[in-house]
Amino acid sequence: MMNKEGNYNMCKAVIDLTNKGRAEGIAFSIKSIMQSFNYSFEQACAVLKIDAKDMERYRKMI
Repeated sequence: MMNKEGNYNMCKAVIDLTNKGRAEGIAFSIKSIMQSFNYSFEQACAVLKIDAKDMERYRKMI
């Protein structure tokens, strides 16, 4: 990520990359639970104890 001075913020880039990887892992887990147990999206999120406020983000990813 570039800041307004044009410098690259390595810490922010690493945090963003880590968060993206974590979200992709959660989306993968949701999809796997749905397929393995024939659960709905909501049921899979309940198994993983995902807050309702975060569900739409993961729905878009799978």
